[in-house]
Amino acid sequence: MTFFGEIVEPVSRTIWEDWDDAIPNCEYSKLQWECPTEINKEIDTFFIIDGKHLVHFIDLQSQLLELINEIKEIGLKLFEIKTLNKYLCVVKDYNIVLSSEIVELLQPYLETCRNVITIQTNPMSEYRSTQVQIQPCLVRGIYTSAELVSSRYEFPRLEQPNILSGVAAGVITLREQLNLKGIALLCYIEYTEYYQVEELQKLLNSLDIGPIFQSSTSSVLSSNLYI
Repeated sequence: MTFFGEIVEPVSRTIWEDWDDAIPNCEYSKLQWECPTEINKEIDTFFIIDGKHLVHFIDLQSQLLELINEIKEIGLKLFEIKTLNKYLCVVKDYNIVLSSEIVELLQPYLETCRNVITIQTNPMSEYRSTQVQIQPCLVRGIYTSAELVSSRYEFPRLEQPNILSGVAAGVITLREQLNLKGIALLCYIEYTEYYQVEELQKLLNSLDIGPIFQSSTSSVLSSNLYI
């Protein structure tokens, strides 16, 4: 795993703006689990689905999922995937400044589970590459230094200058510090293309969590509305 970046300081105080010194307002003062829960220390794989677009395609009412805990303020739900000894955490909407706090709440699970895989989607327009990409969906990964469990989890590595941010970045950094296995997957897609739902289905199938995927959406492309 590679850490990179730089700090660029202004050469003069005159180019700072008045709001540079302001402390950003945090919408939630302190995040807490809805109820106390005993930590399962025998989890095989801990999945984190990050972002409202991707969470929209997860069947949260599936009979395969058992709700363990939640944080309603940010749409975070923690499930056990029955019969698989795997956990699923979905987080729909949060201020990025809360990322560290969310990772701290998940830390007891992240310290003991065997594998961690995070998944988030980004618009294709945000992907930076010197090569022209024509695929409907690009999957790129950031890996910790620990050896992968299986070669089927190998995806092309995320290239610079693309970056990982939010909860996924905090999770993969923590796993690296603990010298534990972790994969952060970024799916670059065009949100307006309905057929790309199949690409997401293929990805989740490859990770053995395909049954909790739901392809039905409320997209205008599948409605009876005509203009």
